[in-house]
Formats: sequence, structure tokens, C-alpha cells
Amino acid sequence: MSVDYDQHLILHHLDDPLRLLKWTVDEAGIIIAPLFLGIGVEHPFLGLIVAAGGYWGLVTLKKRFGLSTLRHAFYWYLPKNAKKLSHMPPSYIREYMG
Repeated sequence: MSVDYDQHLILHHLDDPLRLLKWTVDEAGIIIAPLFLGIGVEHPFLGLIVAAGGYWGLVTLKKRFGLSTLRHAFYWYLPKNAKKLSHMPPSYIREYMG
């Protein structure tokens, strides 16, 4: 009888982030991208070192400032995707008349 219930995964919290193995998606991206880049330029050990440093830096930033601060920084300092948020004002405009 318990076999029927073991097929489904019930999340503990609804706002749990998506995980790939042990890491969240952003941590997995920080780990995987330098590894593949290091293999592509035939320096896999350098890619491993950059991946470890990037992971350490991301975890440190998340602990110190939180994930929401990183999202706000990405909004202000990275280019805007016009297709995704077509009605949002440009990030360099700080004050509006009106």
C-alpha cells in the first residue's frame, strides 16, 4: 500500500528553488560553464579552479547580501531584454516627472 505513495515527490516548501543534484540552478551554471570553457581551451585544471572560485564567490555573496540583492543588481547593471519586459522603463532612468 505504501508503494503507491512513494511515486510522488512532495515539496517541503512551495518556494524551494529548482536544484540540479545538490546545487541551485545559478550555482550549477557557475560550476559547469567554466569547466566546459576550460575543456574547450584545453586547460581543464584552470576551468576547475575558476569554477571553484566562482562557486565560493557566489555562495559568499548569497550569504552576505541575499539572492534578492543579486537580482536587483542584475536588473540595474545588465542590459534589458525588450521582448521579456516590454513595458518596463530603462534602468538608467532614476527619476520621473509627473
